[in-house]
Amino acid sequence: MITVVFLRGNRTVEVDATSVQEVSSKLSIIREQYVFIKNGKIVCEDEPLVDGDRLELFTVASGG
Repeated sequence: MITVVFLRGNRTVEVDATSVQEVSSKLSIIREQYVFIKNGKIVCEDEPLVDGDRLELFTVASGG
């Protein structure tokens, strides 16, 4: 299981997934709205995941 932590909102869920893209799909989130941090390092959506990984999701803010 992958531990997924939403940094804004302090929500944590467990997901059975093998990639960041699969986590996004299973949680029905829009990938472009988040920065993905795997075990303390920023990663892309094709990053593989293994049991026990911690994936933090940081919401991207933009505007003027």
